[in-house]
Amino acid sequence: MLTSTTPPLDIPQLPLLFYFFYADVDAVIRVLSAAGVQVTRTGHPPHALGGEVKVLDPDGNTVLLGQREPSASQPPATDDGATVRFSLLREAAALVSARGGTGHQCQARDRQGRPCPNSAEVKLADSMGDKAWGCLAHADEILVTVPEAFIASENGQGLAAFLSRP
Repeated sequence: MLTSTTPPLDIPQLPLLFYFFYADVDAVIRVLSAAGVQVTRTGHPPHALGGEVKVLDPDGNTVLLGQREPSASQPPATDDGATVRFSLLREAAALVSARGGTGHQCQARDRQGRPCPNSAEVKLADSMGDKAWGCLAHADEILVTVPEAFIASENGQGLAAFLSRP
């Protein structure tokens, strides 16, 4: 969306994340590198087995570029310990921790209905307005299994459907 206002809006800096999948991420990397854009390889996570990289746009927003499956011409992935692993969940948890932590217990339950013993690190929400505090392991599971779940702000209540599962 493009807009113009008078007087100009005082827009706070927000960390945004954009994710784009490409059929050939290596070709995109070559184009970006030739244009002088700094590209950081983040490895081959499960959602981007063909590789993933991180770049920053001119406003400092994170842009992740991934390739869902490796191409036949790509050598097998050999991620070493030097590869930067980007995790929006870890970044959100670090922000919450820097503000003094959550003071909450993870609200998720295992499949037998037992509560998680871990401290909550992030808050998640869904499009229905339900919210929950979760440890990083459960937050990752929620984001993968609960349709339209997202990382939320710190105020609000739990993800009712996820928390009440048997």
